[in-house]
Amino acid sequence: MVLGVGVMIVAGWKLFMGFVRFGIRDNENHEQTILLKRNFEEVHQVESNNYHQVFVPVIPGVTLPISHLIYYLIALLVCGILHEAGHAVAAFRELVPITDAGIFLYLFYPGAFVSLSSQYLDNSSPIKKLRIFCAGVWHNAVIFLLGTLILNSGIIKLSMSLTGYRSVEGTGVSIISIEENTDFVGILYPSALITKIDDYELNDASLERWNTYLLQNYKIINNTRGFCSSEKDTMPSLDCCNINAAHPYGNSESREVLCFQLSDQNNSHYQKELSCRQVKPILANVDEQRCEKDSDCDESLPTCVLPYTPLGFPRPVRIYFKHSPWNANQDENTEQILLWLGNLKDLWEIIQVSILQPRWSWVPLWIPLVSELILRYTASFSLALCILNILPAFQLDGHHALKAILTLLYEDNDKVSTNSKGKMKVVEDGIVYSVTGLVGWVVFGTLISGVFF
Repeated sequence: MVLGVGVMIVAGWKLFMGFVRFGIRDNENHEQTILLKRNFEEVHQVESNNYHQVFVPVIPGVTLPISHLIYYLIALLVCGILHEAGHAVAAFRELVPITDAGIFLYLFYPGAFVSLSSQYLDNSSPIKKLRIFCAGVWHNAVIFLLGTLILNSGIIKLSMSLTGYRSVEGTGVSIISIEENTDFVGILYPSALITKIDDYELNDASLERWNTYLLQNYKIINNTRGFCSSEKDTMPSLDCCNINAAHPYGNSESREVLCFQLSDQNNSHYQKELSCRQVKPILANVDEQRCEKDSDCDESLPTCVLPYTPLGFPRPVRIYFKHSPWNANQDENTEQILLWLGNLKDLWEIIQVSILQPRWSWVPLWIPLVSELILRYTASFSLALCILNILPAFQLDGHHALKAILTLLYEDNDKVSTNSKGKMKVVEDGIVYSVTGLVGWVVFGTLISGVFF
């Protein structure tokens, strides 16, 4: 309970400082703030440098991919059932009858409940009440520890590797599914192996590196090399370099034309020399020539260039991949390049990947991913329920536990005197009102921060 209150105090303080910093930054440079809000990488860099939210609000389509919603609800139901099972088991142990138990669906929110005999519960000792009230939180703590142990021990990967899957850890990530109605449909297929994104190899901890590059790109030091380009790929118009809020992808009529800058101007402060060039011969060429300056290129490709994208706008991403072994029309050993223009977070949401690849075409793709996602959400929600439910706030288990603790502290010869009851009530109300206010601030502050910042 003390630990939970401490966590909420830290969360409340970080939220307060986050709002203060945002207000100062907004007043100093309103236009820059708007740009930062559009840019996923830069937003997270600011948060990383200044403050972190202790709790992340679950907002489908914002902080939670829509495709994960069903796993989220399943994990929430499992956590609720196991939490209430803790109360039920403890009540049975303390000979307190259970009057009702079940599960419910309130709108889209699934949950569980256990009702105990109030007569037997009121006549129980404070210690017995504490065991019953805290049993749900205890179950959540154990579930969190077990889930974390399973996720970090490699048990899932080992068990799946002994059946119909093989690990591709160290060589890349295997595609599990691709969001419908996207440009990838018909080009990338499930079970294909993604080996590299841009110049970032997906080796060692493949899945972790995939997530880091797409969600925390600001943490990666990019020593970007340029691409050797032929002048015949240069277009006469500069429409593609007209990148703004109205034309986030440039104003060129052709999607195969992209804005480039000279490579040696990458870190310069003067006006960059921009040009519109055919993108495929430069970025989607398996025989690409890399460079840092023009002298690194040969006569056929004399100019060293880099893609030009203003901060906060969609950028070109090179995806290196190999087809699955059973794709009869493609060689599984031939690495191919797919060029995509967009935000890195969108790419992470569109393509679901795993470090386990099916051994045969008929093996279900979704089992490893779904198992891991449900387990991760269950462990995460269990920790959140453990911290939040034990708080001495209105309608939470911690409120009932606090009453039992205060009864133990103020009891006199197994009976609580009238004077002690008055003191106990003052202490109880003071703690409960204070913590409830703190919880309200953290909950609503976190939601506002998640939606607007």
